[in-house]
Amino acid sequence: MIQRTTSLLFLLLTIVLLSACAAPNEPGRSLHTENIPIQDRVQASVVCEKQQPASPQQPQETPIPSIDAPWYRQRDDELRAQIRQNDPAKSEQAIEIEVRQMFIDPNKPMIALTFDDGPVPGVTDKILDVLEQYNARATFFVCGWRLSREANQDILRRIAALGCEIGNHTWSHRKLLGQNFVSVRYEIDNTNDAIFDITGLRPRSFRPPGGQFTFEASSVTQDDGMVIALWSQSGNVHESEPKKIAQNVEQQIVDGRRLQSGDVVLLHDTPQCMVAAVEIIVPKLIEQGYQLVTVWELLNCLNEEIVPGEIYWMR
Repeated sequence: MIQRTTSLLFLLLTIVLLSACAAPNEPGRSLHTENIPIQDRVQASVVCEKQQPASPQQPQETPIPSIDAPWYRQRDDELRAQIRQNDPAKSEQAIEIEVRQMFIDPNKPMIALTFDDGPVPGVTDKILDVLEQYNARATFFVCGWRLSREANQDILRRIAALGCEIGNHTWSHRKLLGQNFVSVRYEIDNTNDAIFDITGLRPRSFRPPGGQFTFEASSVTQDDGMVIALWSQSGNVHESEPKKIAQNVEQQIVDGRRLQSGDVVLLHDTPQCMVAAVEIIVPKLIEQGYQLVTVWELLNCLNEEIVPGEIYWMR
């Protein structure tokens, strides 16, 4: 009789506890088990635990590719600083997310898109819209004389805030051939100072107008810690049809040379047609597997020895 009573009690307790596992207690109610033999409570709790669903396995994040090098860590720190200064409304959390999105995969092909002669409202800012949409970066070689306008200053700050590189394209866009040392220094240093005053950045790259570099330019850029960046592929300055500009980037009409990883591409952010061309170029290059990086990033990724005053045009 005692055994049957104990069994019935255990069965009753098991049913009650199973019901408790299936539905949470109502507010103000609790189960009283202090008068039930301990062995029955343990056996009932085991039954209850077996009914608990297994915890779902947490998905693991895919590791972000990165480059284990001092210059890359320095790049990330500088990106945080330039975003913070040129987009002060952005939170630290948002800045960290953006810097992570600017990662470079060393195992993927990469090229550097470059834009000369700007900034120009209605062109440069729309090119930035495309770059931001596709999380891409480029290098803008700006002319100092344009930077007195507030609208152009705002564009320059946005270039910096998006993680793009700002290069020096002289103050007046005059060809350097025939200019003396004092004149060349004025062209380069005044532009550097204007860029710094607006963005807090000192350019690392200089591109002479027309690609005509001189001994004087080499000497000034060496003193300023800058490289002379030319190009290996061009959208062709004389083209005005967006599709032809995009075609030129992929394969040069004049010599049939095809785009390849490590190239620096020459474009201009002054004509309106360039906006439509960039809307073709950027997604197409990304679809083909290219990473769009800055000139400075490209030089470092290709393990080039970066020497101020030297000329680089890549492959």
